[in-house]
Amino acid sequence: MKTRRTLTSKVLVLDSAVVSVVTCSPSSLSTQSVAPQIATIGATEHTDSSAEVLSVFECPVCLEYMLPPYLQCQAGHLVCGNCRPKLQCCPTCRGPTPSVRNLGLEKIANTVRFPCKFASSGCPLFFYHFDKVEHEETCECRPYSCPCPGAACKWQGALNDVMDHLKKVHKSITTLQGVLCLVFAL
Repeated sequence: MKTRRTLTSKVLVLDSAVVSVVTCSPSSLSTQSVAPQIATIGATEHTDSSAEVLSVFECPVCLEYMLPPYLQCQAGHLVCGNCRPKLQCCPTCRGPTPSVRNLGLEKIANTVRFPCKFASSGCPLFFYHFDKVEHEETCECRPYSCPCPGAACKWQGALNDVMDHLKKVHKSITTLQGVLCLVFAL
């Protein structure tokens, strides 16, 4: 007795990519084209399928999103470029350090929008990998260091909290109105 198989596939629609759905059955083979979603730089919309795709790009060591080039071990496990030099072996399977470039994943990455790494601080934007780093360097939600000159203060916080920090910790350089008043000894 022969058994019939029906192949179905799960489809993830990636931003600005045309994805084909192939359904195989004993009687027919059909292909449908799924229209691409058009994304804009800095978009805030995000779907469940995008979240599922994004999980593929998470580094198992630092849990940040990896950016190209993508290097994998012989078993296909990935690690980000920042963590790779610190490793002696693959953190997932303990095989040789990931060193095989995954060109297919790099093509997919060109269609995926990644969240700003300061999303937990309030940034709602998503970017293609080639725009992400540039945005993060100037993101208003990034942590700011204490601007107090000559101090060894290690404080970091949101832009909105800088003035409060200066008023509380560096009273000698602020006036009662909160205006910076730097005094230099000659």
